[in-house]
Amino acid sequence: MSSMSTPDAVPRSGSKGTALPLRLLDGAATALSRTGGALSVLLIVVVLGLTTAGVVARYVVGHPLEGIDEACGYLVVAMVMAGAAEALRTGHHIRIDLIMGFAGPRGRRWLDAWAHLAVLVFAVLLFRTGWHSALFSYEFEAYSSGQLELPLWIPQATLPAGAVLLGITALARLIRSFTGDLADERTGGH
Repeated sequence: MSSMSTPDAVPRSGSKGTALPLRLLDGAATALSRTGGALSVLLIVVVLGLTTAGVVARYVVGHPLEGIDEACGYLVVAMVMAGAAEALRTGHHIRIDLIMGFAGPRGRRWLDAWAHLAVLVFAVLLFRTGWHSALFSYEFEAYSSGQLELPLWIPQATLPAGAVLLGITALARLIRSFTGDLADERTGGH
């Protein structure tokens, strides 16, 4: 029982009436989640570079760089939000394999559908909350209290953006779970 999957290796099936819309949604979700995953990797490199520069400046040069901790904090949130959809798409989210092991193929499909529905609901709620927070900060011109004095709507905008990526991917996976196109427990899940 694995918590890893290879969704691209799963053959796509289904009725001809739903095949094209599903392929379009799945293709869009794949492209968006891969882009988010690539951005997440880039942000990891940026955070590593900033952290290294901060450590060298503080302990080697003796003059700490201002705002590094604050910037890294915002970038870590952006990194997580950008990579969440790719983690869902590739099956790197946590699931309880014990329950999946006791369920038959039909049960696994329903458990997968339930899990993807839960992720979709979470993404909608996260979008709504993140959107309202970013909009509030933008309208009232709120700035961070740290050394960067960054407009708060900028880092807060990563929440609704990441929620959209996660929601599209969860919707595609939810539909695929009903059409029988998802990998089962033997090849992984989420």
